[in-house]
Amino acid sequence: MVVRHHRDLIAWQLADQFKKEVFRLLESSPAARSDFRYRSQLVDSATSVTANLVEGFRRFSPGDFPRFIDYSLASLGEAEQRLRDGIELGYFKEGACEAAFKLARRCLTAAIRLKQSQRRFKPKRRG
Repeated sequence: MVVRHHRDLIAWQLADQFKKEVFRLLESSPAARSDFRYRSQLVDSATSVTANLVEGFRRFSPGDFPRFIDYSLASLGEAEQRLRDGIELGYFKEGACEAAFKLARRCLTAAIRLKQSQRRFKPKRRG
């Protein structure tokens, strides 16, 4: 299958679902919404997952794309940790975050596989 648009990437689709689930969780928690610093950090990290995939894809550079996938993975890890912090702070019940954690795991797997698939496009160095 030829991917012509970033929205065709399974990793992006899962990251977008994860981001929307994070937004839903924030909307459901008045305490998390009112903690402006926490909310900002969680939104920034969740939106960075999709944003980095798009930026890397749109550079049309086999060398750049895997690097931006790494940025996306780092943002995904940060967003997951911030959700766990939200549980510890009493903003969310652990069960309420389970869908987000499941999407994060699926996104992680898809992004790693996407990165692995890019190896065949990387130019070989002459020694």
